Amino acid sequence: MIKKILKISGCFLGVMFLFSCDSGDIYPKEYERNEGITASATFVFDNPNAFPEDYPLIFGAFEDKQSIPLASVRIMKPKNNEPVKVSIDNLSPDTKFLMLCLTKLGRQPEFTLFEKDINIDLAGDSIVIPETNIKLVSYERIQNLVFEQYTCLSCHGESPGAGNLLLTADKSYNALVNIVSSKNPAKNRVTPSDINNSFLLEVLKDENLDLNRPHTGFVTRNDDIVLLKEWIKNGCQR
Repeated sequence: MIKKILKISGCFLGVMFLFSCDSGDIYPKEYERNEGITASATFVFDNPNAFPEDYPLIFGAFEDKQSIPLASVRIMKPKNNEPVKVSIDNLSPDTKFLMLCLTKLGRQPEFTLFEKDINIDLAGDSIVIPETNIKLVSYERIQNLVFEQYTCLSCHGESPGAGNLLLTADKSYNALVNIVSSKNPAKNRVTPSDINNSFLLEVLKDENLDLNRPHTGFVTRNDDIVLLKEWIKNGCQR
């Protein structure tokens, strides 16, 4: 009699076990949906001479454009300007943007070279960014990383500006390119394709210039001086 009761109880428990495991869900569906999504990209850099060395360059997944990345891969300077292929596995469900950016030492974005909005719920198993050309030399990068980062606007931000030079985003280009220097009338402030006739570089590099205030300690990263030189060499494109 006892054996019969145990047998019936065992069958009942087995049936209950089958019903309890019917869905097969061990983790929440949200977790399963986002697990394993990979983002990959291929980048070609158009001016390797301006490739950053003082700024870490990363391809990262971000929740917003100002925070540190949820995940990232650092990109080193390619040999012979070959295409660079990068990928990030297991994207966080919080990912909203994929960005290629120069960063501060804490990995917070300093200047963005490429960005793509994404919807992780519609991503499928992978996100593939096709081969993309990256313009390393741009006037926007100069404006952000030279004139604005180094507080040049404290003296050149309000009209008429020190030395009659305004370096705000809407004025700086026209105030520099092919404009005769007020400190050295023999040279332009910036002359396209002519480093030797671009007084701006002397102001930032020559400690012996007779200026009201020395400027040689302002731009502290060599990357930014190289950027200015490459921009001038390549014709000062806007």
